[in-house]
Amino acid sequence: MEFHYKRATDEAALQELRKALVFFYGGATVTEADPGFTVSVPADLSEKELGDVVRHFLRGQREVPSKVVAENAGRPDAQCALPHDDRMEVGPGAYLQGPDWADAMDATRALVRGHLADRFDVPQLRASALISRDVLVKAGYYRKFPNLVNAVSRIRSDYWDGVSVSQLRPGQDDALASFYVASDMVLNPVTCYHVYAKAQTLMERHAAGMFGIEGPVFRHESHNHTATRLAEFTMYELVGMGTEEEVATYFRGLLEAYTELFAALGLPHRIVSASDAFFGDDPTLTRNAQLMSGSKFEVRIPMEHGELSVASVNSHGAAFVDSFGLSQGGKVEATCCAGIGLDRLAYALKAYGLLP
Repeated sequence: MEFHYKRATDEAALQELRKALVFFYGGATVTEADPGFTVSVPADLSEKELGDVVRHFLRGQREVPSKVVAENAGRPDAQCALPHDDRMEVGPGAYLQGPDWADAMDATRALVRGHLADRFDVPQLRASALISRDVLVKAGYYRKFPNLVNAVSRIRSDYWDGVSVSQLRPGQDDALASFYVASDMVLNPVTCYHVYAKAQTLMERHAAGMFGIEGPVFRHESHNHTATRLAEFTMYELVGMGTEEEVATYFRGLLEAYTELFAALGLPHRIVSASDAFFGDDPTLTRNAQLMSGSKFEVRIPMEHGELSVASVNSHGAAFVDSFGLSQGGKVEATCCAGIGLDRLAYALKAYGLLP
């Protein structure tokens, strides 16, 4: 489907639009025209629907200067090359890891956990792959990233004859689907949601306001998977909750810790203010608030085909406090988190030859 937008738009906004459309629809061309530009996507949308998507996204694309917190050239002898990768794809963005890749993940995990454990002595949690759908609704994930949720199905509760299901043959997809309904559980897209969902119990049990959590993460990007953009990956996060002053201290500490960590790893990188590619409700307010307040920073590593974002530090203000009812009589006024995609970081370390 093609749509012609008749207003002049700066080049940076057009690049962001193209990336966002590729992210959600698997492909897009954005061609400058006079006036405006023309957009084409390989999706079953009407011209009006595509126009609404484009206009909605551009409302969030005012030019806001980025802020660079750190820039490091890495080790002088570090050269980027295509890394040895013995993973075997089992589906779009999902891999069986070979021995070499498994060792790389173990080494990357040890480097990250070792550095951050020295700085933050916090309870360490292990996340579940499943999470309640209601948690994602509370967190606002469906409003911001409706395309990325991986639903889970189960046999209908009113269906008792399992023989019919067992006798289905390959290709009988419609018949198979008729026996199943969506579950109340989904595959978890963000590890920190587990912490917010159980925050009161965790804080009382461990007498702590910050937690480390590692676990599997799932995001449905069926048209957009690569060796580094995965449908299933492992994330390590530090999550902080407390008063506004406490969380401001957590946030500064996390940013400093990430600056030291990536300098110590020897990877060339920069840490820069960033925003999410929102198509959800009111992208203007969300994007501008992130960029102007400096509430989100990404660690970006130069690779052969552009920068690779491997980590982020995020300040959420009272957003999750309100969503999850975390205030506890004023003890929790804000939250923050800092996450590292271990698979992406392992890929970058292997590409630069920085793993043992």
